Amino acid sequence: MSANSPLVSLFKEQLENESTGIAKEHDLLKRGDYLIWWYFLRLKNFEPGDINEIVCEGGNDLAIDAIFIDDDNFVHFYQFKNPETTEKAFPEGDVDKVLAGLNLILSRRHKTIANPELIGRIEEIYQIIPSGYLLHLVTSGSGISNEAKQKLDGFVEGLGGPSESFFAWQLEDVKYLQDTFYQKNLPTVAEPIVFSLQRQPPYQVRSSDHDCYLFHAASKVLAGLYEKHGEQLLQQNIRVYRGNKSTNASIMRTCSGDDAANFFHFNNGITFLCESAVWDQFVGKLTVEKAQIVNGGQTIRVIHKAWCDSQLKPDVLVSVRVITSQGDKEFGSNVAVNLNNQNRIESSFLRSNDPRVVQLSSSLASQGWYLERREDEVKLLSDQEKGQVENRIGHKLEGRVLKLKEATQAYVATFFRQPELAKKNPKRMFLGSQEGGYFERIFSADLTAEKFLIAQMLKWQIDDFVREFNKRKRRKDRMEDWKKDYMEILAGSLVTKHSNVLDQVIPQSSVFLCGILFEEQVTLLRKDPNEVLRILEKGNTELIIKKLELLIDFAKQNPKLADKSWPTLLKSQPFFDHFASYLKGRLDTGGKLSTEI
Repeated sequence: MSANSPLVSLFKEQLENESTGIAKEHDLLKRGDYLIWWYFLRLKNFEPGDINEIVCEGGNDLAIDAIFIDDDNFVHFYQFKNPETTEKAFPEGDVDKVLAGLNLILSRRHKTIANPELIGRIEEIYQIIPSGYLLHLVTSGSGISNEAKQKLDGFVEGLGGPSESFFAWQLEDVKYLQDTFYQKNLPTVAEPIVFSLQRQPPYQVRSSDHDCYLFHAASKVLAGLYEKHGEQLLQQNIRVYRGNKSTNASIMRTCSGDDAANFFHFNNGITFLCESAVWDQFVGKLTVEKAQIVNGGQTIRVIHKAWCDSQLKPDVLVSVRVITSQGDKEFGSNVAVNLNNQNRIESSFLRSNDPRVVQLSSSLASQGWYLERREDEVKLLSDQEKGQVENRIGHKLEGRVLKLKEATQAYVATFFRQPELAKKNPKRMFLGSQEGGYFERIFSADLTAEKFLIAQMLKWQIDDFVREFNKRKRRKDRMEDWKKDYMEILAGSLVTKHSNVLDQVIPQSSVFLCGILFEEQVTLLRKDPNEVLRILEKGNTELIIKKLELLIDFAKQNPKLADKSWPTLLKSQPFFDHFASYLKGRLDTGGKLSTEI
C-alpha cells in the first residue's frame, strides 16, 4: 500500500480532522502536538493526564518527545513528525538528533542539557531495571531513508547486545498508523468458515450451554484463511502482531525447520470463538459462523508469513479448538480473557471477571454507575446493549462510566494510602499476593462501591484542576504575562514563591494530590469525604492550591527528603509518608492545618 493510495489518503484526511479537534479540545498550539495526542488517545487509549505526564518535548528535549515505561519495565522513547503531506519521509537530520540525545541519556550525561520534564522522565528509568528499550519514530508521512536506517542500526549494534532484548527501533509511518487504527476498528468476519474434516471428525464436548470442537488442521489451510480474511479474523484477539520477536521467531523456526513435524506438540494451537458451529458428519464439514481467533493470533500470522515466503513445511499440523458462544457476549469476553491469561497483557483486563470485580460492578450499578471492566467495552456496545446497561443503572451512560484501572488507582491513593502503588506500580494492584501484588488486600471486605466511587470523583475534581493548568502551561510561550495567566487559577503566593517549579509539579500531581488531600481532610481531620467532594464540586479549589503550596514549601525546607526530581517525588511512597507525618505533626501539636476550611 503506497503513501498516495486512496486508503492512506482517506486516513490522512481523517487523521487531520480528528487531531485538529483534539487540539481544540486540549488547547494544543503546535502541529507536532496534534499527532502526539491523537496517537496516545486513539491508538494507545491513554487518558489526557497520562499524556501530559509522559510528554517531554520542548526546549532542550534532546529530540525526545515522550518517554513511557510500560508494566513490564520496557522503556519506550518517542519522536513524532507531523508533515502536511504523506509523501514526506522521516527526516534524516532528526534521526541524528534523537540518536545524539539517546547517547547522552544512556551515558547519563544529560542533566546539564535536558529540560526539567525530561530529566524527571529519565530519572524514572534509572530507578528500574529496564527489560529493554524501543525507539518509536512516529510520522504521518511515509518511509525513512536508507542512510537513516543504517545510522539507527549502527546505533543499536554499537550498544552491544541483541537488539531484541536490549534496544530496538521501529518506524511508525502513516501506513503503520492506518493499519493499527484499522485493526482496532475492524468489522467481524461475516461469512462462514468451513473446515473439511472427512478423515478425522472433531472431538465434540458440550459444557454448560456451549459447544467445543477439537481437531487438527494443516497449516496451509490456516495460512489460506489468513490470506483470505487477514486481520478481520483477529478483531477480538488481545494482541496485535508483535513482529519477529522472541516467541514469534521460535514459531517460525519450528514451522520451517527440522522440528516441523513436532509443531503440533510444541505449539498451543489456535482457538476460534464463534456464535455457532454445525458439524455435518455425512459430508465431513464443520461450519463456523461469525468466527474470531481469540488465542493463537501470533501463530496464524507467523504460519501465513512462512507460507508466503515458501518456507512453511508441508507436515506442519496445528491443534484447533472451536468454542461457540451462542451469542453470549459476556461468555465470549471471558473466553478471550482466560485463554490469554499467560500473555503479557494489561493486568486489570485479566481481573475484569474476578468475582470481586464483578460484584463491585453490580454494586456500582445499583448506585447508578457503570464499571467498564475491559478496555473499550463501552465503545463496543451495540445500541441494544447500551440501552440495556442504561436501563440497569437508571441513567444515560455519558458521565456515568468508571474505568476499572483508573478508579482503582484513585481508591489505592486515598483509602488504601498507597499513591506510589497507584501511580508507579499499577500493575501490582491486580496481581495476587503470590505474584508480589496487592489484589486481595485492595479488593477486600474494606472496599465498598461507595468508597470506590467517592475516590474516583475526588480524583476527577483534581484532574479538572490539573487539566486547566496544563492548558495554560501550553500557551505560556505566547503570553506576555504568563504569571498573571497562572494566577487566574492559582493563588498569588503560590505563583510568586514557586513559579520556577510549577511546570514540573502540577502536571504530575493528580494521583499524589488526591492522596494527600484525602489524608489531610478525611484521615486526619475526619471529615466526611462527601463533604470534601461538595467543596470541590462548587469550584472551590482553595483546598488544592493550599495543599500544593504547603507541599512545595515542605520539599524546599527538607532537601534531604526531597532529593529527587518532582516527577519522581510525586510517585514516591516514602515522600508521601514523610509529608503525611508532617501533616499529622502539625495537628498533634495543636497547629491548624493550612488547608482546613
